[in-house]
Amino acid sequence: MTETLKYYIAFNNGLTVLRAEGTSATETGRFFEGKTLEHITGCRETPNVVFAAVAFDGGYRTDDGGQSWQKILEGDVRTFTVDPHDERVVYAGAGPVTLYRSEDNGVTWESLDGLMDVPEGVKNQWSVPAAYDGKVPPHVRHIFVHPDDANLLYVSLEHGGIVVSRDRGESWQDVSNGIDYLDIHMLFNLPGDRDRYFVSSARGFFRTENGGRDWQRAETGMPWGYTELHSYSHEWLFCPGDPLRMVLGGAKGSPGVWRRENIKPGGHILLSDDTGANWRSAANLPDDMPWVPWTFCHHPTEAATLYAGMGDGARGFGFDPNERGIGAFYRSSDRGESWDCLIPDLPSVLTTWVASA
Repeated sequence: MTETLKYYIAFNNGLTVLRAEGTSATETGRFFEGKTLEHITGCRETPNVVFAAVAFDGGYRTDDGGQSWQKILEGDVRTFTVDPHDERVVYAGAGPVTLYRSEDNGVTWESLDGLMDVPEGVKNQWSVPAAYDGKVPPHVRHIFVHPDDANLLYVSLEHGGIVVSRDRGESWQDVSNGIDYLDIHMLFNLPGDRDRYFVSSARGFFRTENGGRDWQRAETGMPWGYTELHSYSHEWLFCPGDPLRMVLGGAKGSPGVWRRENIKPGGHILLSDDTGANWRSAANLPDDMPWVPWTFCHHPTEAATLYAGMGDGARGFGFDPNERGIGAFYRSSDRGESWDCLIPDLPSVLTTWVASA
């Protein structure tokens, strides 16, 4: 029997929820019209619970599978993370750099103010380049809770670096040494390892062997020489299997480069089966895509199935909702080796989530 799924596909002008069976999907609702959704994620054990981070507006929660949404946080909320140890525990990140935690599955929240106790020299790094014209503050891009230790948290700051807490958010330390340009995106550990991590950024993809005390580039073998022009990496994930696979999305230069030079993103999906030592391109995709894989997510029950949201619009600026851009929603059934377009002709997709219906 074909499993029924919910697709949550979000743009810079709202969220569409679809009910999917096999290759067909039916729209069940549209929400947040005219607003930019930065991130959407949910709970696997209670799939009707999903969280949406809406830029310059707040954080929202649904407990009925996307039929209705309740505002749970005010402000410029950018990301949510559900604790893999306990789904009652949820973290949220916002801009200017702020971190929250909920112990009741997102109903009530507390601010983790210890993040602001790092040295002033560290906080001085939390700034967005002048070219952004003050349109977006430095903010929390990603919150990583180590799957083997609920006390160990890593937070990626978009234009700010990486900070770590070993006491569940009470105190923090900067661990950005070796990364010069601190526009940081997604960080994960090598499964089963407390010391080896990888992180994507606006100017490269990095690894550490010592928990973040220092970072080195992890771009050897990528099809492009990862120069500054070909260095933008954003969403990525590990896909289980033998061998363990890394799936990385990126583009030629950052959104600022695309706009300044009036070029297409030239997006790509890269695969590595040897923990980043060598990379190759995924199949069934154009060599020079007009968009970026802004988002990947796992199928809720099929380990080999992945989804990707493509888009040509930059994130985080609060764009005019009339500038919809172009995008599409893709699926891979072979751990990212090849991809097929499920839903074409979408606006620029910024974030997605797939849950059991």
